[in-house]
Amino acid sequence: MTVSTGYEVKPTSLLSREFVREIWFFRRLIGLFIWRDIIVRYKNTLIGAAWYVLQPLAMMLVFTVFFGGIFARYIGPLPYPVFAYGGLLLWQLFSRSLSLGSTSLIYFGPMLGKVYFPRIIAPASFVIGTLFDFFITSVLMVVLMAVYGITPKATTLLVPFVLLFTLMFSMGCGSILAAVDARYRDIRHAVPLMIQVWMFCTPVMYPISYIPEKWRLLYSVNPMVGLTEAFRWMILGVGDPPATVILAMSAGVSITMFVVGVLFFQKVQGTLVDTL
Repeated sequence: MTVSTGYEVKPTSLLSREFVREIWFFRRLIGLFIWRDIIVRYKNTLIGAAWYVLQPLAMMLVFTVFFGGIFARYIGPLPYPVFAYGGLLLWQLFSRSLSLGSTSLIYFGPMLGKVYFPRIIAPASFVIGTLFDFFITSVLMVVLMAVYGITPKATTLLVPFVLLFTLMFSMGCGSILAAVDARYRDIRHAVPLMIQVWMFCTPVMYPISYIPEKWRLLYSVNPMVGLTEAFRWMILGVGDPPATVILAMSAGVSITMFVVGVLFFQKVQGTLVDTL
């Protein structure tokens, strides 16, 4: 297909220069999709963005009431509500980006058969758009830190790296699930259950020190383990930083999943329209 600018667009491989050029060519469309998603989510709501603060706030209160006494001795002097919300803040970014990315093709279904654009833009726009919700929910984190007298540390400047790896991992997983969801609608029912179980396998309500040392390396195969621990340490600056090997595993798995997920999506994208 040739557009009026003379730029020829067609499905390309992730490993090619054309792929980067194509994504850059459609950069404004990505921004438009992100903005459209944000507007639709907050349209006709009474309290708007506050809904995305209430969810982690409610979970933090539940964790504090039922688990605060159990895990308090594992987190040292850090107040448990701050500890729990720090984990929930990153977890909500991951869970929302994975959930929205995995079902993104259904929302774009009517458009995919009418106009060409790189299909990978569909999950990518949803994944990137969750950063807007993340910044909103971060406001409560700032409030909690002020209430408990915790001042931001220089390590906060490293947070963008954690966010990048988190979105890369969710983008890789979401791309695979979105492609499978186009054929098998079971995915949209399985993803919420998977996310719920996954959270209990991630140090959101408890620190990694709660896990016996002999199992920690295997436990850290889940990249959200290292990313959650690193994120909490960066914004709170309390305790020791996560082990280098755990951070390396998290970064490596995130990058690998991103590449594998996008490659898989690119390979099957030609058949997606027929199955939606």
